[in-house]
Amino acid sequence: MSKKKLPIGVTDFKEIIEDNYYYVDKTNFVAEILEKRAKATLITRPRRFGKTLSMTTLKYFLDIKNGEENRKLFQGLNIERTEHMEEQGKYPVIYLTLKDCEGKTYSAFLDKFKTKLKKLYTEFKYLRDSLEEWDRLEFDKILYKQDDAEYDSALEFLSQLVYDYYKEKPVILIDEYDAPMIKANEHGYYDEIKDFIGGFYGSALKDGVAAFSVITGILRVAKESIFSTLNNLEVSTILDKDYEWFGMEEWEVEEILKYYDLETTLEDTKIWYNGYLFGTKRVYNPWSILSHCRLGELKCYWINTSANTLIMEMLRDADNSIVDIFHGLLKGDPVKTILNDHMIFNQKYSNSAVLYLMFSGGYLTIDKLGEVRKEYYLRIPNYEVKEYFKDTFLDIVKGNEINSFSQLEDALVLGKVRGVRSIEESIQDMFTSSLSYHDGAKEEKFYHNLVLGMLIGLDRDFYVLSNREEGLGRYDLALEPKDKNGYGYIFEFKVAKSSSEEDMDLAGEAALDQIDKKIYETGMRDRGVKKIVKLGMVFSGKSLKFYER
Repeated sequence: MSKKKLPIGVTDFKEIIEDNYYYVDKTNFVAEILEKRAKATLITRPRRFGKTLSMTTLKYFLDIKNGEENRKLFQGLNIERTEHMEEQGKYPVIYLTLKDCEGKTYSAFLDKFKTKLKKLYTEFKYLRDSLEEWDRLEFDKILYKQDDAEYDSALEFLSQLVYDYYKEKPVILIDEYDAPMIKANEHGYYDEIKDFIGGFYGSALKDGVAAFSVITGILRVAKESIFSTLNNLEVSTILDKDYEWFGMEEWEVEEILKYYDLETTLEDTKIWYNGYLFGTKRVYNPWSILSHCRLGELKCYWINTSANTLIMEMLRDADNSIVDIFHGLLKGDPVKTILNDHMIFNQKYSNSAVLYLMFSGGYLTIDKLGEVRKEYYLRIPNYEVKEYFKDTFLDIVKGNEINSFSQLEDALVLGKVRGVRSIEESIQDMFTSSLSYHDGAKEEKFYHNLVLGMLIGLDRDFYVLSNREEGLGRYDLALEPKDKNGYGYIFEFKVAKSSSEEDMDLAGEAALDQIDKKIYETGMRDRGVKKIVKLGMVFSGKSLKFYER
């Protein structure tokens, strides 16, 4: 018997059911929406966790068009066993996705936005013949992307036309509502888009005739930024206990692994893809589970592309202490932060703002609650995200010099300290690239963090150890090989009085003397490492000099 197809990249509920894809039944999401029936509901979850599939499920369930035909889609599913089947096919539905509604300029965004509305209005072109002349004129302006159309009220206008036609209040579904704002912030025209897009949403969701509305996205954009006129908005984020229909629970993962003859991988699958806490449930990343079932390999599948650029921008603008935070996270230590649970664009980003974005995007999850309100301990959820973290961290601290990092890793394993493609050459290159983001500093801690960032991704071959007590003191940094026959390294950092050769050499000798006098290599030798290289690194502004013993 042939297996069902895997719905990788398929987010249309009707297509999944009719084409016999594997489906994890989340139709009770519809029941919860109908039970709570808030005037406007905003649901934020990371990408690739089922938001669009849930929204198309809601669309096919509620839509009055093809209502009888769509009823067949829900046969045998959980929602069919509830009283809510009485509302199936009852409402006219206006469904709008703002995915890919973006541009490098405000005018480019507007063109994409007009195209989205043209497509939406085309779906309701059958209304046109029933319209009064003045309404038909405005309808055509939007349909044909004319410059003088009232685009900021186009959703409210369409809602009214639909209501007049059906004599039934429509349901408005907006998927990826925040995609235009994330891109606008990235390209520097957020202030231009803010009032326009806020008016577009607000006029339809607050003052319009909709029976109710459901909006999804990655981020909760602060009211002051986008929903200032919308006082009736109910918000559900991953901190909340409702709408727990996103992601896969462990029993659902067990079932799909068994179906595709992969049940023996459950424990490894848990390490790679589990760990997210949505409300009170621990869930797996469904995109990664489906991809794993297709290929049968445990590797990185999920990259949250919508937020990547913004995260990189925020990290580069953040305080240098973010390096310490990343180091702790990569070691498995939770980081304590305040989660204000909303995003304000176009500002100087604090560490807490960076952590909020990474939490909302699915890069971090809750480890435990803090002692005060809104205080949480966050951690990396699983090995897949840790792998992404390592790459991102290295991109930030060394200016995207991936080849230099690979070269450095090879040189460290081989113990090649000097020469072409050596440790010295690689660190020099990465140091120069990293300082394109900094002006240099007089404090040793700055350089310590910088080099630590360069080396933190080496945990495949080394234990990366920082500020650890050993021998008669505390060394700055050490790389202890996981293979005891490999090379171990002890680093001592010094900041010279000036960049003169004399001052740099004096500081270099002092660094190496300190390693010897404090016998920092004691612990590594006791643990069976015989080949230990002592390295003094001396800094002065943007200058770096390398010393070896």
